[in-house]
This record gives sequence, C-alpha cells and structure tokens, in this order.
Amino acid sequence: MRTLECTLDRSPNGEDQTVLIWTELQVPNDLELTDQWAGYFQPLLRAPGHEGSMWGRVQERPNTILLLTGWKSTSIMKEFIASPSAKIYWENLKNGGIIYMSSRETFSRYDFWSRISRNFLYSYVQLFWVYFPAPVNEAYKARIRKLRSTENGLAQQHRPLKIWATNTEFVHGQEARLMVWSNFWQDESCAEYRHHREYNTIQGMGARVRVVHCKPQLERVSDSLEEVGAVGWKEEFVYFKQFESPAVLV
Repeated sequence: MRTLECTLDRSPNGEDQTVLIWTELQVPNDLELTDQWAGYFQPLLRAPGHEGSMWGRVQERPNTILLLTGWKSTSIMKEFIASPSAKIYWENLKNGGIIYMSSRETFSRYDFWSRISRNFLYSYVQLFWVYFPAPVNEAYKARIRKLRSTENGLAQQHRPLKIWATNTEFVHGQEARLMVWSNFWQDESCAEYRHHREYNTIQGMGARVRVVHCKPQLERVSDSLEEVGAVGWKEEFVYFKQFESPAVLV
C-alpha cells in the first residue's frame, strides 16, 4: 500500500514565518554528551521565540551532531543572532570544543513542536537531503510531491515528511533548493527493509497470477530522484533526543 506523505513548503505568515534550522556541529571524540552537554546550549534554549530543539548523532558520521531548532518567526531568530546571548552561546560551544559546520533553514508549521516533533523523537529517522535545480515552481513541486519514499506500513511509525528549504544554495556550481525528506522507522533493523526488493502481483488470464519483482526500494528511490532531475542527494540516519536539564548551567 502506498504511504500518504506530508509536505511543508510554505508559510501562511508570509516572510516573517516560523522556521526550522538544521545545524551541523562537529564534536570531539572524548566529549561526554551528558548533563553538561545541555549546558552549552542554554542561551539558545532560553531565547525568546525559541520553540524547541532536539539533537542527535549522525549515524554515518559519529563526530557530527545534527541540531534541529524551531523559531516562531524569522525576525525573532534574527534578533537572537544579533543579541549578546548569541555571543555567549557561540563562546560556550567553542569552549566545549564544539565546532560549527553548517546550517540550513527550512519551513516549519505552527504545530510542529506540539505534534510533528514527536515523530522525530520516537523514531529512527531516515533523512534524504535532496537538491533540486532552481527555480522550483509549483508545477515542479507537484511532480516531486508524488515521489514515493522507502516505505513499509508495519516497520514505519508515521507518514514520511517532505520539508522544503526557504532559500537556495549552490551545489556543484548550480543553484538548487534543498528538500529534507524524512522517514520514521521503528528501529535500525526495520530500516533495513529499504534494501528489500518490492514486488507486484498481476492478475493474468483465468486464475493465473504473475509476480513481478522490482528493484530494492532504495534503488527505486534513487532512480525516481534522477527522473525528476535532482542534482544531488544523500541518505543519513539520526536518533534524535531532547535536551535534559543540565546539572550546572554554563
């Protein structure tokens, strides 16, 4: 059965919209991600307009932490960036040997932190970082919206989610727009289903049934992305966590 998917690709508030920031941080091998870890982020977590944050190690890059942060509006986010609290925040990270690598801004939704965030916190999250050539108009989005992800109704806990970046960036010398395609598996073993071959049953003449074996799901996704003109993509996995209250605030 085909899984219905959800898309976040615009904001009803116009330019001053609720947004998600996906930040990559490099951490030292010996850094203990315990109570003190949350202390580094207190200026961010306590900032006005901060809706929520979660973090997790990128399974394919253990020294990389993916930090997902929500802001009520872009204007509030910019106020924080220009504030003394932001300076303290970056100093905290530097003192902990935590190195900023990159960040990307995507659309969000008013109920992301009250409802959708649970999907990320209680799943083994498969992230496809997919770039499409700009401009991405509504007709192009309609084609992309029809793309099927890796799916299995028993192994996946929630509908896949496509989240569009608010801005473009250059990839391989070409202007492109990012779409973060999230899939929510029960655990690592269930995620292995994406390597399984799909099959279709076709009713033939009389009582004959023909079974047609297709490509593994991950290969089928790759082919479909090429067909719609994606200029690049990669797959990563993250177990997201909430920040615990630190024993000692930094």
